[in-house]
Amino acid sequence: MLAAVVLFLALAIAFAAGYFTRDFLSRKRRAEARRWREYTQPDWLPAAAPANTNEIVPPATGELGQMLNRWESRARARRAG
Repeated sequence: MLAAVVLFLALAIAFAAGYFTRDFLSRKRRAEARRWREYTQPDWLPAAAPANTNEIVPPATGELGQMLNRWESRARARRAG
């Protein structure tokens, strides 16, 4: 019985080590791919967006920005009316 428990624990540890190794290598491979492609953040995703400051955030542009503006204006109209 003890041998079965030890075998089960060894199998569980090996299984967990495999998942950790897979995750580690995937992260490493993705980071390397970003370096090769010279990844830069998109313009619409600012690195340091102002939060709790008096800075004015530039309005969103493109289709997503238009959709968000419509949603916000509808929400304002519902609250006002």
